Amino acid sequence: MAKRPTVSTITTGHASITKLNSNFTALRDGFDNTLSRDGSTPNTMSADIDLNGNDITNVNTITNASGVDVVAAAAASATAAAASQTAAAASATAAASSQTAAASSQTAAASSATSAATSATSAATLLDTFDDRFLGAKSSNPSVDNDGNALATGALYFNTSDNNMRVYNGSAWQAVGPTSTEQTNINTVAGIASDISTVAGIDSAVTTTSQSVAILNSLNAMFTAAENIAVTVVNDGGNKFAFNGVTAPAITLVKGFTYTFDVSASSVSGHPLAFKDSGGNAYTTGVTTNGTAGSSGANVVIAVPTTGTMPARYYCTTHGNGMGNTIATQTNDIATVADSTTISNIQTVVNNLSTISAKATVDEATALAIALGG
Repeated sequence: MAKRPTVSTITTGHASITKLNSNFTALRDGFDNTLSRDGSTPNTMSADIDLNGNDITNVNTITNASGVDVVAAAAASATAAAASQTAAAASATAAASSQTAAASSQTAAASSATSAATSATSAATLLDTFDDRFLGAKSSNPSVDNDGNALATGALYFNTSDNNMRVYNGSAWQAVGPTSTEQTNINTVAGIASDISTVAGIDSAVTTTSQSVAILNSLNAMFTAAENIAVTVVNDGGNKFAFNGVTAPAITLVKGFTYTFDVSASSVSGHPLAFKDSGGNAYTTGVTTNGTAGSSGANVVIAVPTTGTMPARYYCTTHGNGMGNTIATQTNDIATVADSTTISNIQTVVNNLSTISAKATVDEATALAIALGG
C-alpha cells in the first residue's frame, strides 16, 4: 500500500485555502495510489498490507518479484499435495494389504511347517512300525524287536542260518517256507509221484478195507461188550440230553455190556446224568461217575448186569425226567451162543450125533436125518 499522505493541520477556520487544497490533493493522491502501482512516486509500496484480520478476495493473479503467479503456484502445490496425499493413502492401503498378505503368508508358512512336522512324525511312526514288523536278517530267532520291545504277532525276519523267512505267531517263531530237511522230504515225495498215483488208483480197495475195519470195530464192540456214547445238551422245547447227536432217544442196553457216557461237553455243565429203575428209584448198580459234568474227561459208566433189577430211565438229577427218556434192556444173543456152557452143550450134541451116525444102519441114518429135518 502507498505511504500515508501528509495532511497539514488547519488550526483556525478556513484561513488557508492553500493548505486545504493541498490536503485534498494529498488525499486524492493517496486514494489513487492505494492499490495501484504504476511506478510513480510516492505509490511505491514500502509497507505491509494489514487487513486487520480480513481476507483478500476476488484476486485474479498475485505475482511475486520474480514474475511468478503465486496464486496459481499455490493451487498447483495444493493439487500436487492432494495428489501426494492420495498417493500416500494408496501407498498406505497397499502397505496394509502387503502387511495382511505377509501375515497370511506367515500363517500359511506356519501351517505348512506344522503339516510338515506332522508328516515327519507320521513317517517316523510308519518307519518304526515297519521296523517292528520286519526285523531284517538275523542268524537266530530274536527275543525282542529292533527297538528292544516285545515281539509283535506277525513279525518277520530272514534267518541266515537256513535261508528261510520266519514269522512270529505270538508265542514262537515258525518257518514260512520248508526247512532244508522238509524240502528234502518234499523232493523225495516228488520223486515217487508215480507210486503215489498207483496207490491213489486203488482207493476202492482202500475204501472196502475201511468199511471192513468199521464192521470189525462194530463186531469188536459186540464181543468186547463196551460202547462209548457222546452226550450233549440241546434246547428242543427245553433242555434235553442228546446221545451221539440224537435228541432224547429211547435207548436199549444189552445185558452184560458196559456203556461209557462221555459228559465232558461244556453244554452238559450243570446237568448231571443219572439212571432210575422201573419204580422211579435211583439206579446205581454198576454205575460209576467220574469228574464233573461239563469238565474235561468227565464220564458216567454203567455196567448193565445180566440179571436182577435193570435201569429203566436216564434223567438229569437237577432238572428231572424231562431231559431224558426210557431205557429197555435185552439179552446178548451172541454172548448166549458164545457162553461156555452153551458151547459145551452144542459140542455134546455134535458128539452124540457123530456116535449115532457111526452106529446106525443106512435106514436108521436116513430116518435120523429125516427126524432132524435133513
